[in-house]
Amino acid sequence: MLNRDQIDALAEMINTSLTAAAHSLSEIVETEVIIDVPHIQVYTSDDQARLNPVFGLENTYATVKQDFQGNLSGTAIIAFPSEGALQLISLLTDLVVSDEELDIIQSGTFLEIGNIINNAFLGSLNNQFDFHVHYALPEFNEVSIPYIIDATFRDQKQGGVIVTNTTFIVKSKNIEGHILLLFKVIDMDFLKRKLNQMIDGS
Repeated sequence: MLNRDQIDALAEMINTSLTAAAHSLSEIVETEVIIDVPHIQVYTSDDQARLNPVFGLENTYATVKQDFQGNLSGTAIIAFPSEGALQLISLLTDLVVSDEELDIIQSGTFLEIGNIINNAFLGSLNNQFDFHVHYALPEFNEVSIPYIIDATFRDQKQGGVIVTNTTFIVKSKNIEGHILLLFKVIDMDFLKRKLNQMIDGS
């Protein structure tokens, strides 16, 4: 759905946005958070043969989902394996975690962390693209990624799934997570036009 030049341009922008997210998170929790250079992959929403092996049908992730609407509309999802989410919570807060699943307090804390990342990430991305969007309230869920993708596109035409694989480095600990951007076809076309404008203007 995106060619190599478009993916490279998007990866550069996402890297800038993730750096902004890490800085915002660092300021709030007063602990340095570094995000490794992200790896970007682009799929169609119905490409289950490629998507399912990436996340696994049975694997449950702690997720924070944020819908946004405007001249570009879509869904941003922060996703960590439950163990990674608990580790991130323990490193960024005073909470003591030991269970393999998130309880109510831990879920609320992860929602706050995910919301900080999403807001800073999307805010930076919007500034770079000069978008104008409105955000819905964030939602926390522990689900499989294929389920979220299927639920998002169930009543829509085929869309695009942009998967960002990155590592959050907190107190010398590496925690792997994902940021997903889900777009309808019409929004993918808009995204491609914007990327082409940036490439032609560079």
